[in-house]
Amino acid sequence: MGYLFFIIYDIFFILGLFLYLPFYIKKKKINLAALKQKFGFLDKTGLNSGKTIWIHVVSVGELNLIEKLAKRLHELFNYEIIITTTTLSANKLARKKYSGFAKIFFFPYDISFVIEKVISQFKPKILIVAETELWPNLFYRLKKKNIPIVIVNARISDKAFCRYKLIRSFMRKILLKCNYIGAQDKAYRDRFLYLGAKGETTIVSGNMKFESLDINEEQLRNLRNKYLKLVKKENSCLIVAGSTHNPEEEILVAAYKQLREAGKNVSLVIAPRHPERIPAIEKTVKSYGFKPLRLSKPGEEGTEVNNIFLLDTMGELLYFYSFSDISFVGGSLTDYGGHNILEPIFFLKPTLFGPYMANFNDIKETILENKAGVQIKNKEELKEKLLELIASGSLRKEISLRCASVFEKERRSLDENLKIILQCVS
Repeated sequence: MGYLFFIIYDIFFILGLFLYLPFYIKKKKINLAALKQKFGFLDKTGLNSGKTIWIHVVSVGELNLIEKLAKRLHELFNYEIIITTTTLSANKLARKKYSGFAKIFFFPYDISFVIEKVISQFKPKILIVAETELWPNLFYRLKKKNIPIVIVNARISDKAFCRYKLIRSFMRKILLKCNYIGAQDKAYRDRFLYLGAKGETTIVSGNMKFESLDINEEQLRNLRNKYLKLVKKENSCLIVAGSTHNPEEEILVAAYKQLREAGKNVSLVIAPRHPERIPAIEKTVKSYGFKPLRLSKPGEEGTEVNNIFLLDTMGELLYFYSFSDISFVGGSLTDYGGHNILEPIFFLKPTLFGPYMANFNDIKETILENKAGVQIKNKEELKEKLLELIASGSLRKEISLRCASVFEKERRSLDENLKIILQCVS
């Protein structure tokens, strides 16, 4: 990568920035404070010069992913932890979760003079990138200063891989700047190798998403005491359907009615992805002859057997999965890209999900490969699989054991990635 390349790259980056910036401002995807930091104007208060570990994530998903890693690094080293994010939502969450031990900034624009300015202020001992963020200026200048670059939980999506193959020689130059790449699985490692990464420093370190769930045991006990007897009748099979979208609620209610008509002793909790849709869901529930009951105000009606329970609170769905006998994760029967199937599987629950799982494709593949979850094609298969699971306690137990096995296998990933980082820092 010569001097001329970076001049051309900077020109194109700046042109693209000025073209897209008005759009981002209009859509409120950026604000003035973020813009200042992205151009390298940082508040350096409290930064311990020359003693920082820089962790970069893009959005909320990657931010949750690095929680245990960031805490372990803080415990192991007397270094300031710096976390940079790309999106406003991730920056807001990072401040809420990590401000106790880390400095939070927006990721700088990959323009040579901006990157130089930020590196001189951060003075990092190492850059840790979550998943795949490849920035030519940043990587070139860190490598020039002998600052290690490590990619953890590394992956390349199908779409990105198709693009990267067109510029394979260019990608090789970027990837060779990395000291280590910890790929989620062998398929992703092969993609990195094809694009030019070094074989000896590109390893399979597992998927850290299996380490990212953080359970508050006290909250779990409190919610169990508050809700379990209400939503789960004696000897009944409780179905918890989480993160649902339109028209998944109607599909679920229709299947539930068929189960009840077939004499099955079942209960149903629906937790829509967007609680503001509750009034519309209530109408759907009533149209099938059931009574909708919001769990935020159960009252006396909580004892009725004809209820369908609607979870209209925030931050409690994860714990409701622990109450279930069978779970369904929404946004997957219709094309919303799916939601996090690891949440019910963490509690060893037989979990159903639809064909649309693009946002969680890596997790889906691992779960299906280990037969720790059930993918369905349509509403007909939903009813069939529910009937099968309700009828067979042994099948539910078998799937639960596979859930435990896949978590045990994947949980080594945090330690594997830590080994890589420790080796680079030391």
